[in-house]
Amino acid sequence: MSSSFTHRCLMMLLTGTALAGSIQVSTAAPTRHKHHASSHRTASSAPAKVAAPAAAPVAAAARPAPVPVMAQSQPEEIAVTGRSSRSRQPGGGLLRVETAPKAVQTITHDFIAKLAPSVNLQQVIAMMPAANVTQADPFGLYTGQTNVRGFDTTEIGWLLDGAPLNDIGGGQFYANEVLESENLESVSMQPGSVNLDTPVLSASAGMTTMTMSNPTHRFGGVMDVSFGSFDTFREFIRLNSGDIGNSGVRAMFAFSHTKGNTWRGPGQAEKYHYDFKMVKDFRNGSHTGLTVAYNDQTNDFYLAPNLSQWRTTGYSTNYATDYAGPNAAGANYYKLHVNPFENVVAALPTHIVITPKLTLEDSLYFWHGIGNGTGASVINASSYMGNQAVKLDLGGAKSALALAPSNQEQFRTGNTISLHYKPDHHHDISLGWWYEYANLYQYSPYGIVNQATGEANNIWGTTDIIKTTTGQPFRARDFLSLTQVNMIFIGDTMKYFNDRLNIQIGFKEAMVTRRMYNYTPGTQYNRNLHTPEPLPQIGIAWNFNKQHQIYVSGSTNFKAPSNTSLVDYYNTAGRQTQRGGPSKPEYTIQEELGYRYNGELIVGSISFFNYNLTNRQQTLNYYDGTAGASYSQTVNAGGQTTRGVDIQIATRAWHHIRPYATFEYLHSTIDNNIRVNNDLLPTAGKIAIRSPSKQAKFGLDYDDGSFWFSGQVIYVGKQYASFMNDSSIPQYVTNQVGIGYRFKNHGFMKSPQIQLNMTNLTGAKFRNGVYGFTTNLNPTKGVYGTMIASGGQPSYYLNPPFSAMVTLSTGF
Repeated sequence: MSSSFTHRCLMMLLTGTALAGSIQVSTAAPTRHKHHASSHRTASSAPAKVAAPAAAPVAAAARPAPVPVMAQSQPEEIAVTGRSSRSRQPGGGLLRVETAPKAVQTITHDFIAKLAPSVNLQQVIAMMPAANVTQADPFGLYTGQTNVRGFDTTEIGWLLDGAPLNDIGGGQFYANEVLESENLESVSMQPGSVNLDTPVLSASAGMTTMTMSNPTHRFGGVMDVSFGSFDTFREFIRLNSGDIGNSGVRAMFAFSHTKGNTWRGPGQAEKYHYDFKMVKDFRNGSHTGLTVAYNDQTNDFYLAPNLSQWRTTGYSTNYATDYAGPNAAGANYYKLHVNPFENVVAALPTHIVITPKLTLEDSLYFWHGIGNGTGASVINASSYMGNQAVKLDLGGAKSALALAPSNQEQFRTGNTISLHYKPDHHHDISLGWWYEYANLYQYSPYGIVNQATGEANNIWGTTDIIKTTTGQPFRARDFLSLTQVNMIFIGDTMKYFNDRLNIQIGFKEAMVTRRMYNYTPGTQYNRNLHTPEPLPQIGIAWNFNKQHQIYVSGSTNFKAPSNTSLVDYYNTAGRQTQRGGPSKPEYTIQEELGYRYNGELIVGSISFFNYNLTNRQQTLNYYDGTAGASYSQTVNAGGQTTRGVDIQIATRAWHHIRPYATFEYLHSTIDNNIRVNNDLLPTAGKIAIRSPSKQAKFGLDYDDGSFWFSGQVIYVGKQYASFMNDSSIPQYVTNQVGIGYRFKNHGFMKSPQIQLNMTNLTGAKFRNGVYGFTTNLNPTKGVYGTMIASGGQPSYYLNPPFSAMVTLSTGF
């Protein structure tokens, strides 16, 4: 190794270390501690709460000729072995040329590789025009929030290599547990539409698909190490087998470990992740493969401040660093607010060429997750389980501080199979069936806490739990839900006039059956819900020439009611807090008109969209005057109308520069007044929550093959946090920058690289998202004249402070 090479590496490393190490957060200095998790980790999280009145845990080559718009675009990569590949994708990988007769927004690995390697999927898609992304932390160890054109995360279908990733119960998606960025080849969002054969049942707003990178044909790999703000460090390695003899088989295995302190208050997060992919190619064009992603993670929660806390303590708001004793204040101790989880997803996609005109597509998948999200509370020896009084074994004490986890274990397996028949050049006819069976067990035990130290004996709530004096486990909830899905679909893709005209038509019938069994005393033991949904769709595209295309599309999508909407809940005082019952699925009808331009230098698109949503599912709070108790219930909150426009524009490489810009205008309104007790809250015509009317984003990429720069700026307009629009967060601007240098090959090292990623360069402090919304912040006069009391205070995500991460990587 030459001395000059060593000197350059050392100087850049020291510079990056100084930048990363100099970062301090005056309002929330991170506290190191040995993590209190046991050696066995488990996975998932507590069910999402819709209303939260209280705070809650939270190229140098010549310019290429334009690709014909009617042809499927291919990656234009220049081979560079290492973490960061250089390509000629427009906008630095933020805009891919699309051809489908529907809106598709895609980000490629060219952009992903220049982000901090620890980022999660939500952070990757933040530059998409339709995405309104709230980041919870700078390095992707926590899931934030994604809203698409006025719809939330649970209304979007999320898939990895054909396997659905949404929680089968409520549709939640946890971006931090899916896939490492080094192994993410591309991510595509279809706002408003779902493909005919897509296995999703929480997709009233469209879908997002991820593709894991294929193993390479040559033996080798990539390794990198990162360190940054808040004592964050990360190691990653990927090994590629290359082609194994003449078998047509190649495989990839990757491992990463990430650990860091929380950016405000005490606590830390630690993550172990494994990715595996195998591909088998056959000589007749058939192929099969196996994708596996396994995640093992334990995070200490952030406290999302409510409005009052934000106004008083702001960025200092979080769980308590010190234990205050076995009382209500002690329940705020940070070691009692943890999210341990473990999950694995596997997919087996197969393409079989039967004859030149007949092919078969099959995708078998499996998902398993187990774990919880914890909290704490003081419980009395005389309590209720359901509506039955019980005596608790608290070692003779009248009350005790207890861990209150929300446990779940979920098994989800399914298969999508379809036949494709091409009788001639004009038609591709498909006929298929999706079947899925899911088992989700959810229960809330109470765990034993050391009353002197405030630490739980077991944060998973699987052992060392509190029992009744008769030996029965004491649980606040205890139910099993079984979900079975059958969906049949048929469609045809037609091409005429030398492929200038592309028509896609299809129809699918989704049939979802949920069976709920509640084991809590005093609740209705069994409730069933059967949901049949007809879902037609059509898309038409006309290619004028190689540069110009217009398209129009119409689609229907749905979201099945959540499993928890069927469940009765009681608190430990014996009062009913939720009444379960049947509800209708969300149903959207979406129309879109778009134009795409694919020039020698400039690439762009514009799409006008309109949605009509019916049966909006909302969990709202009510008061039972007879029983003298408040309770929540999932109700049909009526309709929502969403209209707007998405614009994207980028250039191919021009003197190594590739700018990108996007703009979205959104007008999303609530169509109905919402019932509150015996009156109606006058919400008709109000702007939907988390729906900024304007978003603008700008990106700039410079890459000369050695030195590269990647910077992004995001503007998000005002967002409402209540149905009555009497609470909101103001507009804000955020930013991020990446700088890197690729060295020449040296020995076994291929394209060694050093990069520095920084976010929030100005250190601005603001609320960047609505965590928990409310119906109305202020008392409001109802439609019938009743004064409707406040529905509680909304709570918020806080924008992470200035953060930096340095990464050293090399291929081999």
